[in-house]
Amino acid sequence: MSGSSPNINSTNTPFVFGTYYKRRYRPYFTKRQLATIDQLNGQSMKNTQTLASHGSSCKFIQQVGKRLGFPQTTISTSQALYHRFYLYHSIRNFQPLDLCITCLFVGSKIEETIKRLKDIYIVAHSVRHPKSQELEPDEIPEDRIRRINEYEKLLLETLCFNFQIKHPYEYIVKFARHIQELQGLDGKQLAKKAYSLAVDSYRMTLCLEYPAHTIAAGCIYLASKLWQQEDSKFGGLDKNESWEKRFLSRLEDVKDVGRKILDYYISKPNEFGPSIQYMQIKIQLNEETNNNISSDKMMMTNNQSAINVNNRHMDDPLMNEQTRMDDKWEPNQLPSYDVDLLLNTNTHTVSYFLNPLQ
Repeated sequence: MSGSSPNINSTNTPFVFGTYYKRRYRPYFTKRQLATIDQLNGQSMKNTQTLASHGSSCKFIQQVGKRLGFPQTTISTSQALYHRFYLYHSIRNFQPLDLCITCLFVGSKIEETIKRLKDIYIVAHSVRHPKSQELEPDEIPEDRIRRINEYEKLLLETLCFNFQIKHPYEYIVKFARHIQELQGLDGKQLAKKAYSLAVDSYRMTLCLEYPAHTIAAGCIYLASKLWQQEDSKFGGLDKNESWEKRFLSRLEDVKDVGRKILDYYISKPNEFGPSIQYMQIKIQLNEETNNNISSDKMMMTNNQSAINVNNRHMDDPLMNEQTRMDDKWEPNQLPSYDVDLLLNTNTHTVSYFLNPLQ
């Protein structure tokens, strides 16, 4: 699918998209792929100002969605659409306010909680300008409606018309229930904390980097750390828990999800409270990661003879990944999910497409 954009006869909103290339829908991207896309589009998603703008826009989508009475799945879908759009397009060329309205409009269609575009626009205006008088439908400028309609077309093209968006919320409930059965802790409280973290995770691009079940596992893991910090009587999750076998997520990915949420909280002390508590948990995660890296290096040395170094189609990280898969995964230990397992040779990670069995 071409990355070209529609023409709009508007001097206020130039549609500039200089790089033309074919694109296919990818559910998730690695850090390497995200960096490559940034370079192709001449922008930087890691720019501090850009990250702050995207975080504020997703907070705005959350506020407008709540005011409209949308369920959280519709709001999160809208935020995921927002991130995916700006993955390919520059914030300099497309107004975030109009795109937020567009994403809410398209998100409501995807999740079958449809609202009229003008109704969404009116609520968005009241949230953005709380002291101003509420707009009437006939007061909405026609050029703004036309622009949003064009944004919608470009958004659908950016999605490659793929509307399959999974969210971590259902997995959080299942994982918390599973942990409660194994360890006897309060699964409802753990799920409540993890749910709140998952909602906040959509202010970042985690939904582009990890599948929903890995974000859910990361939120569960971080929620247990926060709970342990708040209540000294809570001993935390079982340190011997096999995240790969029970939750189909690598522990390093689970911790990376938690670390990125912590980074966002640390950057917003006025909204999420003093950063010292989040810094302490982040330091703990970093120490655990460093210890795991040392252990992995020892394991790689011991298993070096089992790796086929003559296979030029696989580099060392991928061969190590495949060795770990062969060592640790056993069919009879998989949870009750229908799983399609895909070894991604571009990322050296494992991607999962889960359909929970009814």
